Amino acid sequence: MSKESFSVPNGQAARYDFQHSLLIICKFNAVAWGIPAEKITIFEAKCSDYEQKYSITNNRSTQSPAATAARDAAWSIVAVEIEDIYNHYLLNNDDVSASDKMALHISTTSGRGGASTPPPTTMPIVNMIAENTAVLRIVFTDSNTTGSHSKPDNVAFCEICYKFDAPAPVTPDECTIHQNISRSNELLVFETDKRGKTLYGYARWVNRNGKVGPWSGQFTAIVP
Repeated sequence: MSKESFSVPNGQAARYDFQHSLLIICKFNAVAWGIPAEKITIFEAKCSDYEQKYSITNNRSTQSPAATAARDAAWSIVAVEIEDIYNHYLLNNDDVSASDKMALHISTTSGRGGASTPPPTTMPIVNMIAENTAVLRIVFTDSNTTGSHSKPDNVAFCEICYKFDAPAPVTPDECTIHQNISRSNELLVFETDKRGKTLYGYARWVNRNGKVGPWSGQFTAIVP
């Protein structure tokens, strides 16, 4: 027996991208996945309100404590809607393909005790490449297969944790921002106030049973 779960990335820019992509994917697959049209309409309206408030806080000339509070309140409403959509229409839905589940940050946890897969023993090697203004592209390989950008067998995603600016962290515990990366070459989009800042991070594999591998060595990048 297995159980599916989902994860929402942390960080303002990552949450924005997540809800935006989720809306697009759900609109395209609504009929196939049994999502009612009215549910999509409600979700789209709430996402639109959140995105409008997010854009205000993402602009130096319009951001303010009041705007930030409004954005966070709008996100709370969107987050409730996201959880409802996953729980009622996406998780354990056989019509959702394996590739779509990866894009939707859905992972499977086995409930068969001793038959479950052991945790990964290798670690990701991560490079963060300047892609555009306030955008970094994440390219990873496995420490045992450096010639490939594929994840090891049974690995669901690469978990990264990071922080900005000195002092550099000594351990991953000092990195408070966590995000799950489903495939190599995914983009991380940051708020404009992060431009020029140094990012310090670590990465590890997480398998389909939710078991984690060892953390990688530290990687760094400057947000362009």
